[in-house]
Amino acid sequence: MPEALVLSGGGANGAYEVGVIKALTSGHSPGTGLRTPEITAIAATSIGAFNAAVLLSHFNGRWHEAAAALEAAWLHRISAAGATSANGVFRYRPNFTEWMNVSSLVADPMQSARELMGDAAFLARDWMARMSGFASSTDGLVHRIAELIDLSTFLTPEPSEALVSAMVKPKRLRTSPVALRVTATAWRTGTLRVFSNADFTDEIGPSIVRASGAIPGIFPSVTIEGEPYVDGGVVMNTPLKPAIDTGCDVLHVIYLDPAPGALPLRAVSSTIDAMGRMFVSSFAATMRRDLDVAGRINDNIDKGKKDGFKRIAIHLYHPLEDTGGALGMLDFHRDHVTTLMELGYKNAATHDCEKSGCLHVH
Repeated sequence: MPEALVLSGGGANGAYEVGVIKALTSGHSPGTGLRTPEITAIAATSIGAFNAAVLLSHFNGRWHEAAAALEAAWLHRISAAGATSANGVFRYRPNFTEWMNVSSLVADPMQSARELMGDAAFLARDWMARMSGFASSTDGLVHRIAELIDLSTFLTPEPSEALVSAMVKPKRLRTSPVALRVTATAWRTGTLRVFSNADFTDEIGPSIVRASGAIPGIFPSVTIEGEPYVDGGVVMNTPLKPAIDTGCDVLHVIYLDPAPGALPLRAVSSTIDAMGRMFVSSFAATMRRDLDVAGRINDNIDKGKKDGFKRIAIHLYHPLEDTGGALGMLDFHRDHVTTLMELGYKNAATHDCEKSGCLHVH
């Protein structure tokens, strides 16, 4: 049976996917019967799109080697070695912590000064535009004040642009024998777009990967063919349907949210914690609904009501415990990344279909 990987979004928690992929492609997971799966398609969104693109950029017929290249990218290109080290995804604007990194200052004493001047100029232009809008707007005062706030102003995705450029090879994606489906959200209309292998041209291929992971409010939208796109997880955080549409019978679904009950209820609540719990609950409900739909289709087929559908088996892999709360998705420190990769590998290597709620074909 043709098998597909389904890779969801979750920022730094994408390191968990790396561990699961490593176990699957090494034939160490009961979810594949302790064999290397026959992967013919990958459907992905957000950080999952980056993982998928790097995998296929290094795939030469041996999945374990592609998985090793992906793991190396996370350890040596993405993760930050220490609290004052830069990560490969974003940089704070201005980056106060990096000024305390002695090794960086010694290696390039002028780098911090150049970044500071560039950050100051950017923030000055941004605030001038916002204050101009505040003064000229005819909206109510509360609305005008709210428009002054944009957290993405204080983050720059420049490191991720360099990362994608270095690690993703559009030609390899276009010519890959593995079907690739990457989702992104058209920001103007709020509709989902699914990009296929042929869409990954040298001109827009890297932009597709960056757009799929452009979390609104944190990273700016990415323009593709004149249209702004943001994170595919806004509409579909776990792209089951694009994987099913490739004709695969078995889906290995890796999603990055813990069970809603695993998130601690803090004594003192905060907006960030509340938003994190809301999204985890929402994504979990969507996953349960999708599984129910697939289960009903399988039941109808068993009763002889095919209606153009075929049976689908779905194996689920996800962390059972809290992985750092809402801010964990921005924690790219190496210790956190390594812990998540080890957890993903362990969970996949000890996978229990009954406990995980996998959907089997009877």
